[in-house]
Amino acid sequence: MELIGNLNITENDVITITGGGGKTSLMFEISKELAAREVHHVMTTTAKICIADVPEQQCLIREKLAEVIEAIAKDPKREWIIGKERVNGQKISGFSETELITLKEVIVPLVIINEGDGSKRKPYKFYNDYEPSIPKITTKLIHVMGAEILFKKIDEATFHRSELFGNDQIIFDEDVLQQTLDNFIHNKLNNTLDKNATRILFINKADGENLKNAQIMAKIGASLFDYCLLGSLKEGWIEQAK
Repeated sequence: MELIGNLNITENDVITITGGGGKTSLMFEISKELAAREVHHVMTTTAKICIADVPEQQCLIREKLAEVIEAIAKDPKREWIIGKERVNGQKISGFSETELITLKEVIVPLVIINEGDGSKRKPYKFYNDYEPSIPKITTKLIHVMGAEILFKKIDEATFHRSELFGNDQIIFDEDVLQQTLDNFIHNKLNNTLDKNATRILFINKADGENLKNAQIMAKIGASLFDYCLLGSLKEGWIEQAK
């Protein structure tokens, strides 16, 4: 897919992925490309990852960071998903930002790919006050949206936490998209993200009948983010918005 090139990933990046409609899939695709180039990296979360979404043989769950570092040193080429503990046998919780900083100081260079929130497999979500969890060491923020949300009714069938929008009769059209992204940038990114971090919008599922939707969404998003990409993780392609 050439994600490394399109996202301009460097060997010291901390990438935080937010939104819905393919966050975990995107994380794994980036990991696959980094592994192919033998770039040291780990996957993790500052929220919680569903255990069912990740291969058990890649999980490295230890309460103590030192044990994680020791295990990575023994098998540095594995595409590790690191976490601190299993929660109720269903989810994996991650390490603190301080611990992630220590990890980067010990393993140099190291790319960290971090999932910053959950969306219960929905193509998009609305946010509680405490979401998303974006470490200040993030160098690239990738906000993911599924192209199928455009012109859909805002309800729980399509949007995680749809009740936070406050009106289940509104259609997610161009104006609502603009308002939603404006609010996300102003209330979330501007308050948490380092001013030098790169902000990227990725419109996923831009295949078949959703391609036109993705193009409309990308045109709006391109004016708000540093740059915007659209593509299909399912079909294996990605391109810069035109």
